[in-house]
Amino acid sequence: MNSQLLASVPLAAAGVMLLVTAVACERRMHRHRQPGVSYADATLRLDGGWRRPDLFTAEGLRLQRRASRCGVTGAGLLLASLALWVVLGSR
Repeated sequence: MNSQLLASVPLAAAGVMLLVTAVACERRMHRHRQPGVSYADATLRLDGGWRRPDLFTAEGLRLQRRASRCGVTGAGLLLASLALWVVLGSR
């Protein structure tokens, strides 16, 4: 069990930190909406408002890319941590 913890906990911790960063970037992104665009206009859409310069400024789009990158990487690290936990636990 010790090898399970040593291998999977650091990956899970890094994944959680990246997911927290993704949420923070997503929240900051909404401070950079174009004038006249409400929160609902930018988020309650079928396309999610991604990569739309008519909704967000250049800084908002940069934060959007960072949030996406951190979110996908964080989820991948959590899945890798779970896989290591299962593999090392079955030994």
